[in-house]
Amino acid sequence: MKKNFLLFLFVIGFGQFISAQEKSSDERKNVITFSVLSAALSPPRWTFGYIYKLNERYWIGSEIGYGSYHSIPLSHKPKYKINEDYQLFEIRPEFFINLSENRRVKHLISSEFFYIHHTDHLENGEYYRNDAQNFSYLYSYDEADYKRIKYGLNINYNIFIPTHKGLVFIPKVGLGVKNRNVKYSNITNLESVDTRIFDDFMGGLENHYKKEGSSTDFNLNLNFKIAYQF
Repeated sequence: MKKNFLLFLFVIGFGQFISAQEKSSDERKNVITFSVLSAALSPPRWTFGYIYKLNERYWIGSEIGYGSYHSIPLSHKPKYKINEDYQLFEIRPEFFINLSENRRVKHLISSEFFYIHHTDHLENGEYYRNDAQNFSYLYSYDEADYKRIKYGLNINYNIFIPTHKGLVFIPKVGLGVKNRNVKYSNITNLESVDTRIFDDFMGGLENHYKKEGSSTDFNLNLNFKIAYQF
């Protein structure tokens, strides 16, 4: 009975695959995506998405990403400086407008809301902490719990490039606004390192992760996805 059921599922799945191969690009309304840059850049996570074409002009979609210490390849862990308690979850619903209907390569403008929840337990590190006058000075610690919440809205430009048998490449660039809130708690052996004040302009991406507190500023969004449409 079990073998017959598996055979039935295989026949149905194979039939759907053959049907998808026979469709033109415009007839394929479903798209599954994988974000290459999310897996390659820090902090790493595996991000998959789904896009549905409501019609030729309007599309909707969403991405979900997850990363943890055990989901990241061993060779990447020293590079990204993540620990055993590292976890990251993100969600990105998105609405697309196709600017090039009836063309093979699509140019799309999209609006994208994003939410990221990132936690870790850090050891022998440093971070910028605000004093009573709201200046950020550098401190060191032996251990600390780290939490970063980031959310915002991007306006993106996407190029939808179909290739062979449903395979699609999607480069993306966007600009938006974000709010980032970083919090350190359960800190042991906190010590002042020096009198250096955090420089918002020259802080760099890594130092922004290490700056405690909430801030709102511009967000640059870059991505490259590999997708399959059916």
